[in-house]
Amino acid sequence: MNDKTERAGRTRFAELSKLLSSLPCPETLLCVRAGEVTDVAAVTTMWVSYDPVIVAVYLRPGIRTHKLVNEGRQFTLNVVDEAQNPQALLAGSLKGDDPDKLKKLALQFEPAASIDSPRVSGAAASYECRVLKVAACGDHDLFLGLVTGWNVRDGGKPVVRWGGHSHAIGATLEAPAVKYPH
Repeated sequence: MNDKTERAGRTRFAELSKLLSSLPCPETLLCVRAGEVTDVAAVTTMWVSYDPVIVAVYLRPGIRTHKLVNEGRQFTLNVVDEAQNPQALLAGSLKGDDPDKLKKLALQFEPAASIDSPRVSGAAASYECRVLKVAACGDHDLFLGLVTGWNVRDGGKPVVRWGGHSHAIGATLEAPAVKYPH
């Protein structure tokens, strides 16, 4: 690769970084258990349907979490609470094949009500999901999960990723409340 190609690649990476970090998203941890193997990954997620409730998560092919979700066909999405932010950031940097990954994360788990994958104890909210569909989308695969169980913790303080940083959710802005579903 020549210098001009390398510079163009760095410029493109910087542009993509700015673009992708401009869209706020909930900081979430995906937990999956397939057979005897459990994994946790920091992921990007969003909801896509009210009735039934369906959420979307994006996973890069080739990573352990992707393989396990494909095998188990279920997962939990856990909205990170402010107190869990250090573990969520660490989860985003540890590889799935690290044998000490779960020990390093120091998260507590609890059984889900409707699937085999565990929930993260203390999460602001947890969604138990069964895989409905998988679609290749660029360099990631999109997994649609049907929510089969859920828990919203009273007093939970969700974290949002924006601008490459974790943010607490601030004061309510003056405006009418939006009721869901709408």
